[in-house]
Order: sequence, then structure tokens, then C-alpha cells
Amino acid sequence: MRTASIFAIAALIGFGAAAFGSSASAQNAGRDAAIHKCIMEAQARFPDAANQDAQRARTDVYITCMRAAGQTP
Repeated sequence: MRTASIFAIAALIGFGAAAFGSSASAQNAGRDAAIHKCIMEAQARFPDAANQDAQRARTDVYITCMRAAGQTP
């Protein structure tokens, strides 16, 4: 009986960790998608990365885009 209880507790801990891990990876996938979208938008709007003013403008576009997506820049 004791072995069965230990196994049941270990199984519950494992299932809990798996459930937490899948929700965390779903959140990361959404963040990754937002990062990609915002980088692409910044590069499209200011393609000349050699210019320091364009780099600042890219940063501003990226930050604005990330905040609009509900993410921390």
C-alpha cells in the first residue's frame, strides 16, 4: 500500500509539472510570435540599420508594437 501511495503522489506531481510546462510554453510561443512580428515591422519601416537615427526609430517601433501586443518589450 505504501508503494502505491508514493507512486500516486509522484504521478500527481509529474502531471502537475507537465500541465504547468505546457501552459508556460504556450505563453512563450505567443511572446515569440509577437517578438518576430515586431522585429519584422521595425525592419520594414526603417530598413537602413546603418543610420543611428534609424536604429533609434526601429527601437521605438519595436517597443510600441510589443506594448500593443500586450508584451513587455
